Amino acid sequence: MDIDISESDLAFEEEVLRNPFKLKGWLRYLDHKRDAPVRTVSVIYERALRSLPGSYKLWHMYLGHRTGQLRGKNPLQFSDEVRKTELCFERALLLLHKMPELWLKYIRFMRVQADVTRTRRVCDRALRALPVTQHARVWRMYLRFAEHVGGHTAHHVYARYLRAWPEESEQLVDYCESHEEWNAMTLALVKVLDNTGFRSSRGTSEYGLWVRLAHVLRVHARDLQGWDVERVMRDGIGRFADQAGALWAALGEWHAGQGDVERARDVYEEAVTSVRTVRDFALVFDAYAEFEQATVAAELEHDVERGRTGVRTALRLVQLERLLERRAFLASDVELREIPHSVRAWLRRAGLWRARADDSALTDKQRAKALDMERETFAQAVAAIDPRRATEGHVDELWLAYARSCGDDSARCTVLDAAVAAPMASVAELAHVYVAYAEHELARGSVEGALRVLTQATAHAGSTRVDYRDESVAPAQRVFKSQRVWALLVDVYEVDGRDSSVRSAYERMIELRIATPQTVVNYARYLEERACFEDSFRAYERGIAEFGYPVAIELWNIYLKRFVDRFGGSKLERTRDLFEQALDGCPSEYAKPVFVAYGQLEETYGLARRALRVYERATRGVANADRLEMYRFYIAKTAELVGVAHTRAVYERGISELGDMGAMQLSAEYAQTELQLGEVDRARALLAYAAQFADPRTDPRVWQQWHDFEVQHGSEDSFKEMLRVKRSVQARATDARHLAEVELSKQPVKSKKPAVDLPTATANPDEVAIDDDDL
Repeated sequence: MDIDISESDLAFEEEVLRNPFKLKGWLRYLDHKRDAPVRTVSVIYERALRSLPGSYKLWHMYLGHRTGQLRGKNPLQFSDEVRKTELCFERALLLLHKMPELWLKYIRFMRVQADVTRTRRVCDRALRALPVTQHARVWRMYLRFAEHVGGHTAHHVYARYLRAWPEESEQLVDYCESHEEWNAMTLALVKVLDNTGFRSSRGTSEYGLWVRLAHVLRVHARDLQGWDVERVMRDGIGRFADQAGALWAALGEWHAGQGDVERARDVYEEAVTSVRTVRDFALVFDAYAEFEQATVAAELEHDVERGRTGVRTALRLVQLERLLERRAFLASDVELREIPHSVRAWLRRAGLWRARADDSALTDKQRAKALDMERETFAQAVAAIDPRRATEGHVDELWLAYARSCGDDSARCTVLDAAVAAPMASVAELAHVYVAYAEHELARGSVEGALRVLTQATAHAGSTRVDYRDESVAPAQRVFKSQRVWALLVDVYEVDGRDSSVRSAYERMIELRIATPQTVVNYARYLEERACFEDSFRAYERGIAEFGYPVAIELWNIYLKRFVDRFGGSKLERTRDLFEQALDGCPSEYAKPVFVAYGQLEETYGLARRALRVYERATRGVANADRLEMYRFYIAKTAELVGVAHTRAVYERGISELGDMGAMQLSAEYAQTELQLGEVDRARALLAYAAQFADPRTDPRVWQQWHDFEVQHGSEDSFKEMLRVKRSVQARATDARHLAEVELSKQPVKSKKPAVDLPTATANPDEVAIDDDDL
């Protein structure tokens, strides 16, 4: 192992001899000799490793150096060098057997040698030597090696790998598929599917694996041996009943591929009648139709070869036509299996039979059978649907459609009798059936029949305190409180001329507390039309007592108007008592129309003095938001009834009672009235009083009115006085605003600094102050 040492190597030789256990010295020496002959570099590596046998860096560089020299060379021609390199790997791994990179480098080197056994043993040794956390790196190379070798070696390696990593079973499936080993692929898929705890690392679902298995069994059936394909397929169908369409189609195609046409047809028939989703049905039916079309095409080709059309061809064509005709009904069957409580699905099913019955191409017997099937469909629907679980509609729609499908009145009545006795999800549904039943009786001219139905609906032997909205009580025990049923009953009584029954029905509605305000008004108008005015007024009073405000005020308005229209001034005291009752307890926000009507009554039939007294009460009895408007109305009526001069007292009281804004507006209007009376000084004083409440910058209307007044009726002194008052009011408003801003600044501020620094205004030395007196 002697090498030639040049003078440039002496410094490095001295360094490594002086410090043989220092890695940096050896690395510098190797870097210096990187262009030297291979043998020289190898000798230096060997010397370094004798001093530092446990240096991973040195071994990594040395092994890279030796494998690099053999790259691209034939292992058989350089067998000695290959053997020496293997020995170097073995020496390195004696101390560094926990280093995964050395094992991987060794495996890559051995794969090139084409020695399967020795390479496999190196992989096995690597797995035994390295910790489990490093096994994934080894297995990646081991599997690539096994796939390259193939055969029993690959399967044995995969078997060991899957014992440690069962979630990677799809790799074996992919390997078998790529090498067209269909038996092994099928076996691998079956093992995966039999493992209930399997979780794919790729996220593949169990159903996806079954579809893949079905594809293999269907496409490569002739290459498989010893497999009961139908049993395997049906096992998957049983596991995935809601997604079995692809599996059914695969099973049918498999039988068709085996030449068993009748068995394939049986499978497709079983599939279209057992799938549970519309998606699966579409998949299976399309496959079934393609199968029948292929069968017809095959028969036609056979007939062409024979030169004549056979019976089998005609039979196949009839089977295809019947299949296409059955599609709508088969799809409806699937829809009902998928959503058995869908009202719309059952209606569509019955509609199919109705469309078939309306087909003019069918015979009378076939159309009659279709009508019978329609009624049978409705009977099945009302028996199958749970009213509380019904979707896409309500059960009452089915019952009414069932009744309409019946040919004669007696059959319809039988169905409707069953409908009102059947359970419903809500009172509204049951009421709808009762109303439809009664309308049917009226349509055929049987008023007594309609009354019988409605009386049955409104009759109740138990307690009347049942809550209409209490879902814990059956709808049949709450339907007697249905406003819709009672309204129809009243209409039937009224049309039939049964006055006492109409009254009893209205009274019963009020007792049951199901009457609405409109019901009360209708009852009262019904009594008015029959000149029963006192009874009509009592109906209003019962309604008012039944309903609170704000509904009661609407009834009071109608009641008072009807009473006044009826008696006018003949029963004035009684009318006044009614108005007083209406105002007693009435909230202020609803009292305004009552006060106005009361005052109009006194104006028309009473005394003006009493009317003004009512309006005066109104200014205190209405809501604060309406007081100013009520004062204006009071002032207008005072001027109309007793003269403008008497409005002064009303103005003064309004100004003293209203707030600042109201006082300001009323004072301005008072000033206009005084001006009309020629009282200029009084008008000026009122405008000065009103101006105290108006900031010139925010509410200039009063100031503009005062300005126009002074221009027309004032003097220079009075105009200057107006300007002085204006400045003082403006200054006072400014001070108030400033105090408000100071108080606001004392409160904690959320943002410490504005987003943008605004520029500060600078003083203008040439600025000239302009006083309002100079304007």
